[in-house]
Amino acid sequence: MPQRSTYLYRLLIAGMVWLVGGCASKSAVGPTTIPGGQRIAVLAATCYPPPGWHADPLKISPKHHHQVWVSPTGSTAYGVIHFTLPLPVSADVALWGFLREMKRTEGSSELIYKQAVPSESAVRFEAQGGLYRVRGFLRVSGWEGWAAYAGTKADHSILMDELETAEQARDKTLFHPD
Repeated sequence: MPQRSTYLYRLLIAGMVWLVGGCASKSAVGPTTIPGGQRIAVLAATCYPPPGWHADPLKISPKHHHQVWVSPTGSTAYGVIHFTLPLPVSADVALWGFLREMKRTEGSSELIYKQAVPSESAVRFEAQGGLYRVRGFLRVSGWEGWAAYAGTKADHSILMDELETAEQARDKTLFHPD
């Protein structure tokens, strides 16, 4: 029995390493505008970019799609990530992968706050990385998951009106599981 536990543990770790791979940008099908938001097929989500915020190029890898909208000052962002999972896992396990990827890309990550939302297989969280502080909502469904977040640059003053705008966009975001 101990061998089986070790095997499952190694399988889970290998799967999470697969989950948190890097980004590679390339073009994708554009969004479809719907009243009050944009349904973006590659994100399997309806997103609500704030008026006047510009979209960065969509980041795509075999494991995820990531769209970011940046405020006019460049200090605040609203982002949505759609990712695939190697196994159906809990939102807590997916958050662990998110934090691990943040540490890989930013040099550090610290979970500041976490609150489970069991009715939605989700978790609300706040995390501080080396470059950004994100206030997010992460949800899983079967073999896929999403994160929507409001982010601020770690080396900039927080502009509360921009952060509030990004948080409102995050909270309106709708995920569309397959």
